[in-house]
Amino acid sequence: MQSVFEQNLERLVQKYDQPGPRYTSYPTVPVWSSGSFGREYKEALNAEGDQERGISIYIHIPFCRTLCTFCGCNKVITRDNELVERYLKALEQETASVANQLGRRKALSQLHLGGGTPTFLNLDQLTRVTEMLRRHFDIDPGGEWALEANPRVTTGEQLKGLFELGFRRVSFGIQDMDSKVQEAINRKQTAEQSQAAFQVSKKIKYQSINFDLVYGLPLQTRSKFRRTLDAVSKMRPDRLAVYSFAHLPWMFKAHERALRQEDLPSAQEKIGLYLDTVRHFTGEGYVMIGMDHFALPDDELALALKNRTLHRNFMGYTTLHGLAQIGLGVSAISDFGDSYWQNPKNLSEYMEQVSDPKPQRGMKLDPDDQLRREVIERLMCHGEIRFDEFGQNDFDFREYFQEIWKPYEEFAKDGLVLIEPDRIKLTESGHLFMRNLAMPFDRYLQSSSSPRFSQTV
Repeated sequence: MQSVFEQNLERLVQKYDQPGPRYTSYPTVPVWSSGSFGREYKEALNAEGDQERGISIYIHIPFCRTLCTFCGCNKVITRDNELVERYLKALEQETASVANQLGRRKALSQLHLGGGTPTFLNLDQLTRVTEMLRRHFDIDPGGEWALEANPRVTTGEQLKGLFELGFRRVSFGIQDMDSKVQEAINRKQTAEQSQAAFQVSKKIKYQSINFDLVYGLPLQTRSKFRRTLDAVSKMRPDRLAVYSFAHLPWMFKAHERALRQEDLPSAQEKIGLYLDTVRHFTGEGYVMIGMDHFALPDDELALALKNRTLHRNFMGYTTLHGLAQIGLGVSAISDFGDSYWQNPKNLSEYMEQVSDPKPQRGMKLDPDDQLRREVIERLMCHGEIRFDEFGQNDFDFREYFQEIWKPYEEFAKDGLVLIEPDRIKLTESGHLFMRNLAMPFDRYLQSSSSPRFSQTV
């Protein structure tokens, strides 16, 4: 029998399940301008070069051996090592150009390798990537180096070599340990492979090991996913990211061709999967971070949540703030605080212009953009918005955001938020609809039925 909470939740799902952004940025990528932003990007780099702060670098490695049909990342399916070599040369050219435009050697305080599959590269190639960074930047000895890894292709030799190169954080794509689900998404990754990658990383003494899980995949059921949760919690990784599957057949042909709608869990079933996940990991002692992350109580993310120093960017939840993020590689995104830039998404186009980088999308944020971004970030990081944390002394939060109160009164009636004199606070149910709660602050969101975004539930 359903509890009163679950019965009410079913009603809320029917009401609020609609397309909406995930808000890894604000304004969101679809509203950025398209064009050729070579001059504007150089000006942003020049300005960043004048800053004393260090930088964060994200490098996109797009290559994969096989296509995982659930994936929405920018990837290239290949086994052509010559293509990989040409890409590495392009990366080296882009890095040199960016460093030159900065005008001074900057401290590299954070590095993240994402994909695709970064460990598609062999150890010699991965070493080249780090060497090119060392040529152009001063390595912060207290910096954070992290990478994404696929247990199916990542070897113990690679993990050991990467540790010796300076990487201390690794994130493994697990998704689901059920063989039928794995087969449905063309992944075919065994539980033994996932366990072996984890054990080797522990033995090497990586400081932080993260697992990525996905709920809402084809053929997933609550009973089968609970077995995955049990297996994962027995290994006890330091962090977990548990993402809702974004089914976007109009954007990704693989979703359209390989995934059958009838195999996907309903919105109500997805909420059940999510609730099981939250209850399981919090019951195992993990702290829930934002809407989709979990961390052990002594982890930096959990401590940042407690201290209200948690932040959110394109790489998820983070403890680092105030660093300009420079994106290198095809489709990579740069975030300079007051502007966003995205490299060409097509591999050939990217490699043709790396000696003189020209992002294909960009946006300069005005003061209103920056304020709304901060509000949305506080909501999604801390589950509340404290009015006195925004603007100057004479800033009237209620007056400035007049447009949000009508939808927020409805949210309050539905038990998603508590509206208090000095703040808005999310309830337990509200955390499940965090994306919906951010949307009234988005002045670019033309229609909640826009097909540009995945469903919020």
